[in-house]
Amino acid sequence: MKNYNDIICSPLNDSNKRFLLGKKGVNEMMAIGLNPSTASEKKLDPTSRNIQKIARNNGCDGWWLVNLYPIRTSKPNNLPVKPNLTLTKKNLEFISNLINNPKFKINKVLCCWGNHIENHLYLKQQALKILEFIREKKLNVYCIGKTKSGNPFHPSPMSVNSHLGGINGLVILQY
Repeated sequence: MKNYNDIICSPLNDSNKRFLLGKKGVNEMMAIGLNPSTASEKKLDPTSRNIQKIARNNGCDGWWLVNLYPIRTSKPNNLPVKPNLTLTKKNLEFISNLINNPKFKINKVLCCWGNHIENHLYLKQQALKILEFIREKKLNVYCIGKTKSGNPFHPSPMSVNSHLGGINGLVILQY
């Protein structure tokens, strides 16, 4: 992990995977997406900028973005049918360590993986395991709304603008 303009990314300069992206704060929100896209320590993408804004609008000066699966792709349909089990395990360990590390001040968790979780059973399994870590720590779990399928909305600008009326003033809800 390295700090570049206050944005932290792990691993650095890896176009294939990402375990963590975010910014340290005193009061932090952790967002759980489906898979990482193009954002890095050098440049946030529209979704990570929305997560940063959602955190700020809901009383958090820091934010962390983790994912159900760490493979980078801007198209969730390109995720593998069968996961890399070593990578899946490493991702779960990374998230567990993040939640349990006292250097991180996470007190809110934003679920935001969208409907593509339905594409692969392993994504649902990852979500359940991560939510188990969160329940053990008794963290507050939120979403920005739910899809017709009952999944937490993805915070992409298109989704937020067309379904939730835009990013400004967006309030998080209990999940």
